[in-house]
Amino acid sequence: VGITVVVCSPDGVIHGELTGEIDVCDVNEVGRLIVSAPVVSAVETAPSTTFPAAIKATRPGQAWTSEAVAYLEEHYRAGKGPGQLAEELGRSEKSIRWKLYGLKLAPYPSDLVPAPRPAAEPEVSKAYTVEDKRRLHPNAYKSWSPEDEQRLAKRCAQGVSLSELSQEFGRNEGAIASRLLKIQAEGLAADEAWEYGG
Repeated sequence: VGITVVVCSPDGVIHGELTGEIDVCDVNEVGRLIVSAPVVSAVETAPSTTFPAAIKATRPGQAWTSEAVAYLEEHYRAGKGPGQLAEELGRSEKSIRWKLYGLKLAPYPSDLVPAPRPAAEPEVSKAYTVEDKRRLHPNAYKSWSPEDEQRLAKRCAQGVSLSELSQEFGRNEGAIASRLLKIQAEGLAADEAWEYGG
């Protein structure tokens, strides 16, 4: 059966949500665990006045550190929402939501994925050749070497954008986005790759 657990304060402010599926025979046990969970007072959930600045991203697309991931997991489980965590970690809410999904802590953020492109009219013949494509993107349709992939991941982690990587690697943005997702790169361009339609 599908189950959704909503965490909220006594005044009705929602702080978190957990959605998933469980076996019917486990429903009673899950209910017992929820009922037996300790009630946390507002004082205990008040935001800390000291924030570990070392885990805050200082520029867009900065790679996730293990400390930042641990902070995200701990505070998301404690009830903080993606918006608040984005502010605290110096990242976009989209980045937070994708990371939570990657950590299997939140559902797939389907509202962040662009609508599917309309189906193209069937082509009778190709309107271009490989040579045509390579005039614009010199490395179009060439296979990726391990060295190229390593350099791509490094440049992505340095905060380079998808369009800049397209120019640097001589490939179109779709090819760059696809490869960034395949090698699980992290950084600004990787975030853009998801938004590109990853």
